Amino acid sequence: MVEKSHKIHYAWLILVSAVAILGGVVGIFVNCTSILFSAIIQELGFRSGDLSIFYTIRALTQAATVGIATRLFFSKNPKIVMTCLASFGAIAYIAMYFYSKLWQWYISGILVGISMSCVMVVIPIILNNWFKVKNGLVIGIAMASSGLSGAIFNPILSNMIINIGWRKTAVFTGIIAFLIIVIPTVLILSITPEQKGLKPYGWEFIQSEESTKATKKSNAINIPKNIAIMTTLSIILASIMTQFGNQLPIFAQSLGYTISVGATVASLSMIGNVFGKLMIGAISDKIGILKAVNLNSIIIAISMILLLFSSSSPIIMYLGSLLMGLVFSMCTTVPPLVYIEVYGKDDYQYHLSRFQSYNSIILALASSLLPYIYDFTGSFNGALILGFVLTITSFVLFNIVRVKSEKLKNK
Repeated sequence: MVEKSHKIHYAWLILVSAVAILGGVVGIFVNCTSILFSAIIQELGFRSGDLSIFYTIRALTQAATVGIATRLFFSKNPKIVMTCLASFGAIAYIAMYFYSKLWQWYISGILVGISMSCVMVVIPIILNNWFKVKNGLVIGIAMASSGLSGAIFNPILSNMIINIGWRKTAVFTGIIAFLIIVIPTVLILSITPEQKGLKPYGWEFIQSEESTKATKKSNAINIPKNIAIMTTLSIILASIMTQFGNQLPIFAQSLGYTISVGATVASLSMIGNVFGKLMIGAISDKIGILKAVNLNSIIIAISMILLLFSSSSPIIMYLGSLLMGLVFSMCTTVPPLVYIEVYGKDDYQYHLSRFQSYNSIILALASSLLPYIYDFTGSFNGALILGFVLTITSFVLFNIVRVKSEKLKNK
């Protein structure tokens, strides 16, 4: 009776809040950093690798705090916890207005790491609580918001940097991201439909005990430990080149292009980011997440080849950047869907939280390694070749996992 009084199920408002939270945290606090940093490097003369230690510190802080932040989010008032996390990110950017020393950006790296600590874990869990059907598509839409937000705000911030300077732009970045995160958090966010006296969206399709058991059986694969390790390794290897996305404006500048062109490249990458996450979410519901990931890996490998030859034409660079945006789905949309497939909807949360810790540590190392390759060689070609090799390796591992897991399902 309660459901009939709602023309639009509240679950869709939850999706709106998830879109806003990920758009603010990942889309602005994370994906818009590079356009600021390209201007900071130009004005203050920092080496790309030295400033990129910010990314390393940010990722290590995320790895260290994801477990604590996740527990606090689910055990305390989630609205207060998310508001506090957004405050850390806002302070990190507003403080940049006063910075002139390299080490000061490392402090902001700690604050942003805390801010982004648990969103990639708690948002998929909340969405799975509220949606019993269309999980892949819904998670894909939520994760795509970070790319859409980056695509919108990168050119805006680029124009602001040109007109008012990067310092005031950094302040604006902190304030606007905070508002985008906090307003829907306070007004909408709820962890479970039961807290609102509602049933989850699509509950009628799995309400009988028999269908629930069948769903659990079809979702969970009781796989050996070595296959579970291989699954995690596959995702991590595929995720490493997300850190090259932070370098795209600098990559464009290294080829002799202006900061405006760098912003265009970053925006194209974010458009690919959006498309990749939506594609993974939608087709995983149709053909399965493991096959969807393999298709994604092929496209990402092609993007690396295009970027390697992009010095001959900006069109090739634009196309390569657009396709490379699909790599962001590998550390956002892919992990929850893969772990749901492997461990089932009741048991994947713990494994997803552990993955985020492992992945953050590896990405922390990659965030410094990739720009230092440029600093010491004068070219990003080494980083792109490394990315191609990692993507192909991930593709091979995912195919092994897919074949073995299908055999286990048949048994």
